[in-house]
Amino acid sequence: MALHAELGAAVRSLTALGRPSPAALAGGLAFYPLVGLGLGAVAAAAAAGLGKLPPLFAGPGGVLVLAALGGGRGTLGLAAAAAALLGPGERATALARLRAHPGPLGRALAAAALLARMAAAAMLPAPARTAALLVAPMLGAWGVVVQCYGGTPVHARGPAAALVGRARFREFAWASVTALGVTLALGDAVGLVVVVAAALVTLGLRVVAHRRLGGLTGRLLAATRELVETVVLVTLGLLAQLNT
Repeated sequence: MALHAELGAAVRSLTALGRPSPAALAGGLAFYPLVGLGLGAVAAAAAAGLGKLPPLFAGPGGVLVLAALGGGRGTLGLAAAAAALLGPGERATALARLRAHPGPLGRALAAAALLARMAAAAMLPAPARTAALLVAPMLGAWGVVVQCYGGTPVHARGPAAALVGRARFREFAWASVTALGVTLALGDAVGLVVVVAAALVTLGLRVVAHRRLGGLTGRLLAATRELVETVVLVTLGLLAQLNT
C-alpha cells in the first residue's frame, strides 16, 4: 500500500474529513501520531492567534479548535464508553448502551472531560501551552494504535473492524517511535511522566473494555483518544501549577 494512501487514511480517520479507504486503514495507523501532532500544531497556532485576548481564553480556544478538528468523535466516543462501562447490567446490556445515543451520565462525563482540558490549558503559560497542545493529540492518537495492536475485533463494526487487532509491529513501532520520541524530546522528565500517564490510561481502558464487553469498538477507540488527551493536558496543567 502506497504511503500517501496510508497517510490519507490516517488524516481522514482522525478528522472530520470523511471515511478513509478501507484498504489503507491498518497501514495508516503508523501515521496516527504524526497526524495528531499536525492537528496539535493547528490548535497551538489558533491559541497563539488568541494571544491578544486574556491568557484564560487562549488555551481553552486551542482545545476547542482541537475538538472541532476531530468532528466531535472523541466526545461521542467517551460519552458512550462511560455509559457502557460504568453503568450496571450484563455484557449485552453494556454493549447496547455503547452503541446507543449516550444518556445523561455519559454526556455529563464527556462534558466534564472537555471542561477539564480547557481548564488545564488555561493554567499553562504560552510556551508550555504550545507544547501541551502538540503532545496531547499526538499521544491520544498513539493510544488508538496501542489499542489496535492485538485485541479482538469481535464487536467492532465499520472502519473499526479493519483496525482493532490489525496493527502489525510495523505500525506499532513507527507510531511509538514518533510519539514517544517527540514527547521525550519536548518534555524530558515531564515528557516521561505524561508518556507513563498516557500508557496507563490506554491499557486501563483496554483491560476494563475486555472484561466488561469482551473487545473493543470504534467508539472505544475514540474514547481512548479523548481520555488520553484529557489526562495529558490535566497532568501538564497540574505540573505547571506545582512549578509556579
